[in-house]
Amino acid sequence: MKRSAIRIGTRGSLLALAQSGLVMRALKKYFPKKHFKLVVIKTLGDEYQGVELFKKNNVGVFTKKLQDKLISKKIDIAVHSLKDMPTDLPESLILAAYPKRADTRDCLVTKGRIPLARLPKGAVVGTGSARRKSQLLRLRPDLKLVDLRGNLDTRVGHAVKEGKMDAVILARAGLIRTKKYLKYAASIPLKTLMPAVGQGALGIEVRKDNGEVFIMARRLNHAETETAVLAERAFLKKLRGGCRVPVGVISKVNSKNIRLHAAVFSVKSRNFITVAMKGSVEDAIGVGERCASALLKKGAARFLREARGAA
Repeated sequence: MKRSAIRIGTRGSLLALAQSGLVMRALKKYFPKKHFKLVVIKTLGDEYQGVELFKKNNVGVFTKKLQDKLISKKIDIAVHSLKDMPTDLPESLILAAYPKRADTRDCLVTKGRIPLARLPKGAVVGTGSARRKSQLLRLRPDLKLVDLRGNLDTRVGHAVKEGKMDAVILARAGLIRTKKYLKYAASIPLKTLMPAVGQGALGIEVRKDNGEVFIMARRLNHAETETAVLAERAFLKKLRGGCRVPVGVISKVNSKNIRLHAAVFSVKSRNFITVAMKGSVEDAIGVGERCASALLKKGAARFLREARGAA
């Protein structure tokens, strides 16, 4: 008798397949008697990769189709890049686990692996991220930043193979997980370019009523990663920032405490507002919320309105 497979939903991109493959192999290791299979789902962000889709600050372009399939029981697990996930989930779904986080840094990808400080004056750099643009222009106002979307191969190709750009900015975690293009990547220190909320982390989403799958997915949870991302997502939710606005955050977690260093950047100037907050790991969500409140008290809402108006 054929065993019923536990279906893992994933986008079809190189990175998404690498990430969901990691999850599936880990589940097989813990549950060798179970049968798992990947189900590829095309999301709105995959179907329409033009810059305009993202400029409109659409929510869930890489996640909603996966969630719809999960709700309709066409899949049992959805694997997401956490930085793409809205902070509000459908009522029937829950993030069951956060596997160990990868490198949270961004990196500069160039043919010669040139660090940011050594890019030639006026270099053309590709990125579609308001967060990256705002920080880069504070450091290097001479750079010419151009919008860039597409899969990993397409984006790297612009700088490394085709010469259309001098460099592109990517999350280092994606290169690590796909095991591609690391020889072209120069990491950018966290204090130079603050990462996005959830960057480098995965979220494993399941239905609340599927207790068996929840328990299995939970085996992949990494406690320190969970503490960090719960704080970061609570911060973003309280800020009402969304995943497309220029917000950066650095989390540091040990056995007792979590420390957040967060900032909101202007898209119209080199101005920014930053705060740091520390608390116990048991109060990670509270730390994130207080961090957001402190930024709002300092006037961060003005920068968020700027970003939404520019989107």
